Amino acid sequence: IDCVDFKTLDERVFQVYQIHEVIHFAGYKAVGEAVQNPLKYYENNLMTSITILKLIEKYKGVCKAFLFSSTATVYDDQFEETSPCSPSQPYGRTKHMVEIIMKDYAHTDPNLFCMSLRYFNPIGAHPSGKIGEAPQMPNNLLPVILEVA
Repeated sequence: IDCVDFKTLDERVFQVYQIHEVIHFAGYKAVGEAVQNPLKYYENNLMTSITILKLIEKYKGVCKAFLFSSTATVYDDQFEETSPCSPSQPYGRTKHMVEIIMKDYAHTDPNLFCMSLRYFNPIGAHPSGKIGEAPQMPNNLLPVILEVA
């Protein structure tokens, strides 16, 4: 289901299931691609999030939590968790913008729990291949370094 499509997401998910919490992982995530094609990232990452938040608003009182898969790239190169956000490329900016939108929306509904998870994925897949990802051309630096080593 295209998470930008409000009507389809509503009809096929929110109207069929009683959604109490949303864990939002629906976004593009390749930093290099985002630099090459920023509009693709802004459109997808922002609009999927806005659509999901609109559905949460429609089902206010039923859906009470929104967990957003963000990224540590919302920070500058050197940071601590208390550092201010200062993303240096479009991918990190889209994630930071969604965090701002989520925070602004959360102020309208004191019963909605919202949280962003900011994490890294520097390694890739488990050796078994059962979890994680193992792309032919990794977007993360550490898998490339490990292949060379």
